Amino acid sequence: MRNKTFVLTKVLLKNGGGIDFGFKRGSKWSWVLMAAFFLVFIPIALFAFLELIGLLYQGLAVIGQESVIISWGLAISSLIIFIFGIFHILSTFYFANDVENFLPLPVKPREIVGAKFFTVVLYEYLLVGFVFLPILVYYGIQQKAGILFYLYGLIITVFLPIVPLVLAAFLVMLVMRVTNLGRYREMLKIGGGLLSFALGVSINFFLQRFDTITPEMLQQMILDDRNALSMLQTRLFPSVQWALKSLINFEIASGLTNLLIFAALSAAAFLVLLFFAELIYFKGVIGISESGSRRHRIKADQVGGLVKQRTPILSYLLLEMKILIRTPIYFLNCVVINFVWPLFLIMGLFFSSNEAEVGFVERLGTLSGILQEPEIAGIVFGVVLGIAAILGGSNGITATAISREGQQLYVKHIPMRYQEQLIAKLLSGVVFSYAGFLLMVIPAAVLIKAPVYFTILVLAASFAAMLLTGMMGLMIDLLNPKLDWDTEQMAVKQNMNLLYNMLASMVIGFGLIALTFMLRLEIAAAAVLFSGIVILGCAGMYYLMKTYGTVRFRELEG
Repeated sequence: MRNKTFVLTKVLLKNGGGIDFGFKRGSKWSWVLMAAFFLVFIPIALFAFLELIGLLYQGLAVIGQESVIISWGLAISSLIIFIFGIFHILSTFYFANDVENFLPLPVKPREIVGAKFFTVVLYEYLLVGFVFLPILVYYGIQQKAGILFYLYGLIITVFLPIVPLVLAAFLVMLVMRVTNLGRYREMLKIGGGLLSFALGVSINFFLQRFDTITPEMLQQMILDDRNALSMLQTRLFPSVQWALKSLINFEIASGLTNLLIFAALSAAAFLVLLFFAELIYFKGVIGISESGSRRHRIKADQVGGLVKQRTPILSYLLLEMKILIRTPIYFLNCVVINFVWPLFLIMGLFFSSNEAEVGFVERLGTLSGILQEPEIAGIVFGVVLGIAAILGGSNGITATAISREGQQLYVKHIPMRYQEQLIAKLLSGVVFSYAGFLLMVIPAAVLIKAPVYFTILVLAASFAAMLLTGMMGLMIDLLNPKLDWDTEQMAVKQNMNLLYNMLASMVIGFGLIALTFMLRLEIAAAAVLFSGIVILGCAGMYYLMKTYGTVRFRELEG
């Protein structure tokens, strides 16, 4: 079993199942983007993240709860791995075109699942490296920890993604076993993915509902135990508590004991997954690529109602949106991602305990009054604008708009100008980003009773910020498209342009937030300055897209 699993893993990695960093021989833009990624985006993002970690650490050190920073790193990493692992598991286990190619081979379901699981784990190591490792190193430096602490930390990093991904895989396989029935499998695949995600988020919040601790209880716990607060953060994923204990007590024997327990639990979870896959994986994946349709005769008097006259940009925009929605890989990885954070907000309110809900409403009332102060309103405006810029670059629609055409780049046959085609591709990403943003901002504005003028300013400026990051993603994909792919998964999941645009958007977003706290302008000045910066950026990017972008698009098609 071991040999076949590793052989399959090697095959998957060689055939594009691994991580593609976007290097292309003969493409100068590929190397320019990679250099910018390592020399500009990563250092700036890492510096901003370490500054945030430092502020949190110093605040926790005052009450003697420094270890909370480690528990946050473990818990947040596990939660993000679990949520986004659902999408990765769906894409790799079920929607990849190589799935049915493995079925006739003399391999068992557990060997296929094991190989695919290892490829997914590789992606999660990137996330763990960005989120958990900086926290680990910062905490170790502040605590003047020895080499044993960092050795334990590296071992924990290796095993950390396993339990959250195993839980995500259990959930996905159960749902897909049920939804892979019936005639309309394309619709059921999308429905199964959405159901898996909704169930995963609901279970997390449902468990948190029964974890209510009063302030008096929390105060007593802090007085009784120096690490009590850090242990609270690990309840969502109980296995993480042994990882935390091993890092806190790395100098004594219990640290090694907890490390071994954490590693053993992770390995046991993986073995249980393989046993589970043996029972239901084939039943959920056989026939996954089949689909059904219904045919009906169109009468002559019905033809006129089926034909509508639209502008070229609107027609192409609707076509792009239909493709994104109807293709399961694109829908789950590009469209649904825009509605993750609104869902978190809604589920958090729905599953919150009565005490927490009362406290939340009280804080909203306080915030409503604070927004009447011009300086506070200016700070909130700048922060929301920065968040909008980050969200606008996180969905990957514009950053893969050209790559998704692949080798079949036949849009040159469409009677549209290149500029119009690019505008339609840009708007397809902005529409979904802005829709998810509206689902967060409008309910929040109603709850806190924000002034109408303030809400209008935020909505207008945020749309411009999403246009800016959307144009950045489109230009990045024009410069360095990934056109050589065999499956939709490779065009989206293994396209480094998504990461480039995400990091560039983070630089803009965090830059706006940092400028907000540095200047502390009143709302009128903040609206003029920050909106002006974003609008100037949009104007510059639009000019670049209109001139160089159209030339580059013509070169790609020719």
